[in-house]
Amino acid sequence: MYSYQNFDDVFDFDLKCAYDDQAVHDIEACRKKLEGLFVDKVLKLMGIKRITKIYPPKTNGDLRNLHKAIVDSAGADHHKISVLYYVLLDLDAPTGRRVYSSSLERCSYMPPKYSIYMKGLWHMDRFEFDVALQYLTHPSLIPTFADEILEALVRHAKQGDLRLPLAYYHTVQPALASSSALESLFSSIARNSVTEAFYFTRSQPEYARKHMLQILIALVVNNSSQKTIASRSMELVNLPFSAEEEEWFEKYLVEGEGRLLKKGKDTLMMRKIGTGKFNEALSVEGASGRTHGGLGWHVIAGGIQEGLGPRMEPLN
Repeated sequence: MYSYQNFDDVFDFDLKCAYDDQAVHDIEACRKKLEGLFVDKVLKLMGIKRITKIYPPKTNGDLRNLHKAIVDSAGADHHKISVLYYVLLDLDAPTGRRVYSSSLERCSYMPPKYSIYMKGLWHMDRFEFDVALQYLTHPSLIPTFADEILEALVRHAKQGDLRLPLAYYHTVQPALASSSALESLFSSIARNSVTEAFYFTRSQPEYARKHMLQILIALVVNNSSQKTIASRSMELVNLPFSAEEEEWFEKYLVEGEGRLLKKGKDTLMMRKIGTGKFNEALSVEGASGRTHGGLGWHVIAGGIQEGLGPRMEPLN
């Protein structure tokens, strides 16, 4: 009778099998680039120690030790079988066919959702993110390691292409354990497009929207390049804020941490002018006195005052 606890049953196709040198090198290179493999996280949850010493196994003896560590771990049976399935995916890889892993799946009566999930992690660990998401977004799965998956997708997005992390986030809609993963995604969106980032904030819960808007303002005002600061600032001050968002915007720049931003008051004055609140624009204190090409805020303020004429309200 088949038993995953028996090495000879799991590796009956070749009892002397081992990873080749290239496979070991590639796995270790991916581990370094990812700052830890996803299978490492699974092994850690199972209570296995010194993970980098036992995986990837370099010899047949190492493979036997890995099998023993998995079988002897504190993990549940389905977790142990899942990791062995992952190992067999490694051994299947040179042929491009999933013969060994499929045999384990069939003989151990492994539930499909576990094989789906492990295939997703396996492809994540090999930087095959587009293939990984075909599995990790499967509706049968309960999102696990969602923060780490999202951050990996954002961190390794090619040339700022956020289609994969956004596809994962919107499809899975994970309940993230920390704010760092979501902020990582949002910051990347904001660096690409101010407008897209703004509308992303509106898809978030009420408690998160205000914080995200503040992140957006800070990124535009403080972290835009000299080439993009003008266009990004104009994009920011022309966003269609609701009354609530308008209040968040102003309070952040006047009372919150945004008051410390070097060009924060300039940004607020631009918003006031752009929305036709000319009297309020004149009351903004601390706007930059710099002149660019003969044009500065004092010149603009003078023009506003002249244009308002008797409509100008007295400044306190």
